[in-house]
Parts: sequence; structure tokens; C-alpha cells
Amino acid sequence: MAESSNNLPSLVVGLTGGIGSGKTAVSDYFASLGVPIIDTDIISRAVVAKGSPALKTICDKLGPDVLTHDGELDRRQLRSAIFNTPELKIWLEQLLHPLIRQEVGRRLALANSDYAIVAIPLLAENWPYPYINRVLVV
Repeated sequence: MAESSNNLPSLVVGLTGGIGSGKTAVSDYFASLGVPIIDTDIISRAVVAKGSPALKTICDKLGPDVLTHDGELDRRQLRSAIFNTPELKIWLEQLLHPLIRQEVGRRLALANSDYAIVAIPLLAENWPYPYINRVLVV
């Protein structure tokens, strides 16, 4: 990897597009060429994994109904809560988006490549990602 002052790849491409547009096909193709792919959908699930601080914060705010019987996030219950109360949606975004960005940055620093792709389905809605140099819309 070419060394940069912040240990990030020299070129970071944000991959985005609508549902069913082919983002996965594009990221799979680049992955087959050895390009590191960082998927924010995967990260967004990891930051609210069972036992995570973010899941505890969500549960403290919304109550135990947002957990399954196994202690996992009940996404259906969460969706119901946030879409019925716009303020909760904003609160949840303010909790999760910084955690997701931080994890993306951590993974980019470990990429060991001159370039990487960050798959972000809702890139425009969740801007800024300061380490993205270019955007590829599918």
C-alpha cells in the first residue's frame, strides 16, 4: 500500500445506488479482482449485535420490546418504533451513523491496498464520509 499520512488507501470509492440496481454485482466483481470491499450494511448489523453498547443504548431508550427472545435486535419492532416517531428515527441515526463511519475508517486503515470500495446504499442520505474520494452510482 502506498503510505499516506492517515494510513488510508489513496483512492476510496463510495459505491451506491437504488435497491436492486446491481451494487452487489459491482462489488463482487471488484472483490474478485482483489479490491477490498467494505460494506456498510454488514457494519450496520455489527454495531447493533447482541451485547454491543449501541444495542444497550437502543434498549435503554426504547425498552426491551426491541429485543428478540434471544437478545438480538428485533428489526421489525425497531422499524415500527422509528417510523411512527420521526424524532426516534433522528435519534437512532445520530447514534448509529457515527459508529458506522468510525468502523468504516478503521477497516479502511487495515485495507492494505492503494484503493478500496465502500458500499453505502444510502450514501447521499448519510453524507459526509470524509475519506471517500469518488462516488460510483449504479
